[in-house]
Formats: sequence, structure tokens, C-alpha cells
Amino acid sequence: MIDKDAFCEKITENEKAMYYLAFSVVKNNADAAEVLSESIYRAYKNLDTLKSVKSFKPWILRIVHNTAVELIRKDSKVIPIQEVEASQAVPVKDDTSIALRSAVESLKQPYRTVVVLYYYENLSVGQIAEVTNSTAIAVKQQLSRARKILRELLKEDFKNE
Repeated sequence: MIDKDAFCEKITENEKAMYYLAFSVVKNNADAAEVLSESIYRAYKNLDTLKSVKSFKPWILRIVHNTAVELIRKDSKVIPIQEVEASQAVPVKDDTSIALRSAVESLKQPYRTVVVLYYYENLSVGQIAEVTNSTAIAVKQQLSRARKILRELLKEDFKNE
């Protein structure tokens, strides 16, 4: 178990990853902030379930993912796709990065979540399986399908250039 100061430090270290995952699921800044707040509360309340400090990131991201999915189910509404504010988005360097970010944001669940966790948050397939409560084989399959969809989307974007 970790103490209060270490918990706060770990939350600060992982805040961007937590927010980006929440936003990738709920696609709305206000809901993502709500998910983040609720997730931090739940994590603190259930600190005793954390096996080791090393597994903090997958543990907290699983809480964020579950909280975001729960919010979507609770609201049971269609969430409009919104542009990520520049301060909260993945840094954009050029047209290719913009096209890639747009393509990733257009992916449906669970593809968007596994791509965000794998490529943006550098989690392993095993960690993603733990976060999303699925198997490593399912995560590999989702990543493969997501890559195929992204290839097609990006091929269309750059066909005219």
C-alpha cells in the first residue's frame, strides 16, 4: 500500500494518460473531467486493492476505463464528436499527425481505447488486457483490426496528395 503523498505523486505523473483515456471513451471534455474526478476518488478509496506501486499505471487506467464506460452506460446518450482542445490533445507536429489523430479519434470502441493505450500511453498488450478486462489475444486482435482501419482511413486522406 502507498501513502497519501505517493498516491498524489502517482496521480500527477499519470494525469495526462488518465485524461486522454477518459476522453477517448466519452469524447467530451466535461464528461472526461467527471470521469477523472470520480476515478481518483475510487482509486483512493480502494488503495488497498493495489498490489504494488509498479502496477499503479495499469491499475489506475483500468479504474478510469471502467468509470468512463459506466458513465456512458448510465447516460445512455449519443455523445457528439468534439475537437480536443489543443492543451489536452496529443501534440500535433504536421499534417500527417493531424490526420493520424483525427483517424484515431474516429475509431469506434474498443479499437480507439486499445490504440490510445498501446501507442500513446505505451502500455503492453498484457497491461491493456488488464485495463480493459479482456484477454491478451483479444487486445492483439483489436490492435490488428484498428491498424487495418487506420491504414484505410489514412490511405483515403493521402490519396489526393
